[in-house]
Amino acid sequence: MADEKPNMEFSDLTGRATQDGVTVTVNVYRFAGSQDPWTLEVIDQAGWSTVWRDTFASDEDALDAFADAVEEGGGMRAFLEPPPTLH
Repeated sequence: MADEKPNMEFSDLTGRATQDGVTVTVNVYRFAGSQDPWTLEVIDQAGWSTVWRDTFASDEDALDAFADAVEEGGGMRAFLEPPPTLH
């Protein structure tokens, strides 16, 4: 039997964000059909991925963490390659 990938549920808050000419994809997801906490991932224009070590009780909490990282990191450029350290 081939290895099957688990189905993921993406939050409605998943999408793209642009600031100062830098666009990133913000993914908020968890295993489909579960009550697991949400995972936050940001992918930059070059395909580099930053995934938070911490998980979040709600998808809104995950999106708030993204907004905080943008504010604290000086904007979207904080997510450009090379990838920053994990949060």
